[in-house]
Amino acid sequence: MELSSVQTRFIAQPSCAALPFEVALPPALARFGDGIGASLAGPEGAPLIVVLGGISAHRFPCDWWPGVAGEGCAADPTRFRILGIDFIADRRGRRAPTTADQAAAIAAVLDAIGVERAFAFVGASYGGMTALAFGQHYPDRVERIVAVSAGAEPHPASTAVRELQRRVVALGLKNGEADEALSIARGLAMLTYRTPDEFAARFAGGIGEEDALCHSEPGTYLRARGKAFRRVMTPERFLSLSASIDRHRIDPAAIPQPVLLIGAETDQLVPPEQLRALRDDLAGAARLALLPSLYGHDMFLKEAAAVSALIVPFLQ
Repeated sequence: MELSSVQTRFIAQPSCAALPFEVALPPALARFGDGIGASLAGPEGAPLIVVLGGISAHRFPCDWWPGVAGEGCAADPTRFRILGIDFIADRRGRRAPTTADQAAAIAAVLDAIGVERAFAFVGASYGGMTALAFGQHYPDRVERIVAVSAGAEPHPASTAVRELQRRVVALGLKNGEADEALSIARGLAMLTYRTPDEFAARFAGGIGEEDALCHSEPGTYLRARGKAFRRVMTPERFLSLSASIDRHRIDPAAIPQPVLLIGAETDQLVPPEQLRALRDDLAGAARLALLPSLYGHDMFLKEAAAVSALIVPFLQ
């Protein structure tokens, strides 16, 4: 294993005393770069849990998923060894890896740290898709899987929205407005991550000025989220990983491990009916927990304590 002091440029400081390192990618994945960034936290010899998040997550899960990853949580680095990764992507934004490609990259990391079989994968959103793909393609290398807000394939309506986002970003790149385009795409995404009820509870609708381009209350919020997103994502990386979501396909009948599925009753991106279908089609023992939430797809971040409480007994 080659250690490196070079971290993803967007990350400030790792938490949970996580050790960052880099692993060379297999030749079959060389089109997505030379290596994959990863981190390890927790005692050597403890059962290893791979923790994966959405496309803007990174190799330090205690930073982006507090309440699920961290001391006293489901992925507790005092009890488990916690592996986080930076997803592979095309730096030019022209190619999209599959979730099976992400699984192969993670398998290379497990090889590098000498782990033949992980105790569990805990993944949310895109990370949940990748966890399911790993379970299918490497059935002997993980004992159990937790997939939060992740289905067997993309919902058609969700694919349609993401394609619009990618068209906006591609237009921005073409016309020298890539940052603003990425901000707009993030705003569109937030409308699908959250729920109309949350927006109604937080903001007033409409605009009060004659200026057609004035800022509404919800629009001001979305601009702020777009600005924050630009600090953790490049337009090109967004194109690659957004399209990767829409390339996701797994065969539930080829996943033999016990699987805990967790979702939100209000999720617009991965509706409950998709999760029920996945539960029924999985080959191994499967359980589905649907949580009521004001936050829709973002439930896994906003309701982290409830998610953690469901995961804890599954990992025991």
